[in-house]
Amino acid sequence: MTTTVSAQMTPQGLLIPRTAIQEWLAQGLEIVKDQQHIVIQPRAVPRTERERVRQVLEQSGRLVNLDWPPTAPPLTDLERAELAQKFGVGRPLSEIIIEERGER
Repeated sequence: MTTTVSAQMTPQGLLIPRTAIQEWLAQGLEIVKDQQHIVIQPRAVPRTERERVRQVLEQSGRLVNLDWPPTAPPLTDLERAELAQKFGVGRPLSEIIIEERGER
């Protein structure tokens, strides 16, 4: 289904219907914004192996970008220090693992 684009010029800039943008993204176009321009262009060819894997995962629906903000705010330095003190009690985990492996 092709969406008819009825763009409107406003004092804030050019308005394009969200349905048109969603359709463009589904067709493999990307929207790139810099300080002065917004460019709608074919999706860039991945340059690295990581980018290629990410693109394959996105296209297959196995990788989804979540649009909502994190549920908890980042920890403060004081909270980090308190957690470090709580979890720093006792022997290092590496020693416990080595000890358990020795029992086998």
